[in-house]
Amino acid sequence: MIKFGTDGWREIIGRDFTFENVERVAQAYADLMTSPVGVQNFEPLHAIPLGFDRRFLSDEFAKTVACVLAGNELSVLLSQDYCPTPCISWTTKSRKAPGGVVITASHNPFQWNGIKFKESYGGSASPAFTQQIEERIEKNEKREIKKLSFEEGVKQQLIQFFDPTKEYVQQLRSFVDLKQILKANLKIAYDPLYGAGAGYLAKVLEQPLHEIHGEANPGFGGLHPEPIEKNLSALMNLVRQECFDVGLATDGDADRIGAVDEAGNFVTPQQIYVLLLSHLIEKGNRGDIVKTVSTTHMIDRIAAKHGLKVHETPIGFKHICSKFLEIEPLMGGEESGGIGIPSHVYERDGLLAGLLLLEIMALKKKGLKALLQDLTQEFGSFVFKREDVPLTTADSSRLRETMGRLNPSTVGSYRVRQTNRLDGVKLVFDEGWLLFRLSGTEPLIRLYAEAKEPALVNSLLQEAKNLLELS
Repeated sequence: MIKFGTDGWREIIGRDFTFENVERVAQAYADLMTSPVGVQNFEPLHAIPLGFDRRFLSDEFAKTVACVLAGNELSVLLSQDYCPTPCISWTTKSRKAPGGVVITASHNPFQWNGIKFKESYGGSASPAFTQQIEERIEKNEKREIKKLSFEEGVKQQLIQFFDPTKEYVQQLRSFVDLKQILKANLKIAYDPLYGAGAGYLAKVLEQPLHEIHGEANPGFGGLHPEPIEKNLSALMNLVRQECFDVGLATDGDADRIGAVDEAGNFVTPQQIYVLLLSHLIEKGNRGDIVKTVSTTHMIDRIAAKHGLKVHETPIGFKHICSKFLEIEPLMGGEESGGIGIPSHVYERDGLLAGLLLLEIMALKKKGLKALLQDLTQEFGSFVFKREDVPLTTADSSRLRETMGRLNPSTVGSYRVRQTNRLDGVKLVFDEGWLLFRLSGTEPLIRLYAEAKEPALVNSLLQEAKNLLELS
């Protein structure tokens, strides 16, 4: 059964992510887009942008989708080369397209591939949208797929190649103070983790920078293409040894950001979010702020100082995007490194987030380490930690039942001030907070904690394990 996750449909290549299943998903999408709620609401000349990352066979899977969409008389703009997911999001929005499609498994390991769908505003497809695709996949079980050969699709001009790079790069250049960034003459290292961001930062800056892991490698060189600390040792060592001012990293499709400060220390996505939020507010931007339940409460402190409202959502950027549509948003983000600036596009953009970090450093003439110290001095210390605990099938069933009735007034010596069931169970204390959340795709439970100091975070996590009877 084909089911969509937090952002799109992802499976292991050759097992469930096959050309046959990709055709089924594409046909269901075509059925939706040609229904009364689909492409009929748009001018027929507005083609659907279709991009792909650098994974094994991504370009061929993209052609497969294009052939099915063309077979359903939908026009397709097929990227002539790999491109970041936010590049397709921007193109979808700027060209007033009915939607966008990207072949990518984002930060997943190399064995995986997937499909992300973007709605007309460029953002992640909502749960309601992907549910309609799932329903059509089931209905179409025995139905023949409508498709053209690739050559016929091109001949009929239903499939056209295009280069989305120039337009997207120009948008990034116009969004930041590029003159100040270049004037600062920062020594920048960049690790795209063999992903779709490779080469893009240099194109925006129009000057050389030190890029590692930028060559094509469908196996990601044995790396996991997620810009978290354990995957960025090469970047951290490079920054330390060669005295770079900053290291930036993006995931497999460049919608997530990672960073390394001038001392070679990993800068967490939570810290990046607060740096960018504070910077946007200082520049005079206003609006509501959106964050997932697992995101730092320093956001709330910053918002309170400036009289801004904070909205909390379940985990997954599609929920942030849905909230964007209901409010006048300033920005949104999640603890995994996905940060979106709606005035750019209603989607995460790791490259834009990285450029904004460079802008802050250039304008304030400080490194990330010093900038974070300034925020800590103003808003206090916030230490975050996440642990993934593997579970047996029996453990998963037991915990699902336990969490359903969990409503403690205290956890160890900590008094519970608020219980939040938006996504998992979140317990808020005066000293910090805990979140327990069963994974929807893996046999494990994720434990999140935040407090003022590391010892307190570790204590909260241990109390969580005691409460849930985890060894």
